[in-house]
Amino acid sequence: MLLARIAEAGDSGEPVVPREVPHRFATRRRGPLDRLTPLAAHPDPAVREDLVWTVGSWSTPGVGQLLDGLAEDPSPDVREAVEAIREP
Repeated sequence: MLLARIAEAGDSGEPVVPREVPHRFATRRRGPLDRLTPLAAHPDPAVREDLVWTVGSWSTPGVGQLLDGLAEDPSPDVREAVEAIREP
């Protein structure tokens, strides 16, 4: 299962597995936010940016809080993705 691969990857910094997981959920309106939230702390900013684009349109409770945290991310690309998601 894809979500199990996030847990297996842990904090290894390996971007390949975590980056493919959000892409599988990008077309959904809701999703397993609790299972994808650990990607917000991934060391690769591309993984965190992918997370923003994946969950940004979800109606799942907690998305706003996750995006609030990512709006303060050290990576300008992640912050810009949050801004783009939130633009009217």
